[in-house]
Amino acid sequence: MAGEWTIRELAREAGVSRKSVWAWIAEQGWERPASGPWILDDEQARLVFERFEQTAPLRTPREPIPCSVEACERTRAGLQDVCKMHYQRRARTGSTERSSGGDWQTAKTHCPQGHEYTPENIYRFPSDTGTRRRCRTCRIAQSSASKPRDARG
Repeated sequence: MAGEWTIRELAREAGVSRKSVWAWIAEQGWERPASGPWILDDEQARLVFERFEQTAPLRTPREPIPCSVEACERTRAGLQDVCKMHYQRRARTGSTERSSGGDWQTAKTHCPQGHEYTPENIYRFPSDTGTRRRCRTCRIAQSSASKPRDARG
């Protein structure tokens, strides 16, 4: 088009969004017409093309970089070295290694009342899959405290 360019046409030719072109034009202080679309002349269009030609290398699509965790096929998230899933896992647990949800419970060495979890002091419910554990000392104390006292006294 000789002489007249709309922002939409400029954006399409330059390979950028209309919003980017409009924002840059507004920065230049160019007058917007009172009504109708913003029409730019050839000189203004040349300046727009020059401006966005400088930033073209930043907009070119890059090859996706794989996550640095072994056997993960996802691509990296932004400037991180890992994918989004591993980034969130590292933020939550401090490691990208997979863990079961109960690992933090299994790592405990004492019950809330301070009794040590030893093989002799652990009770596992038969209905459980063998993963949950209860303090045997606390269970004995709880059951003896809940039994009704003999009314002979």
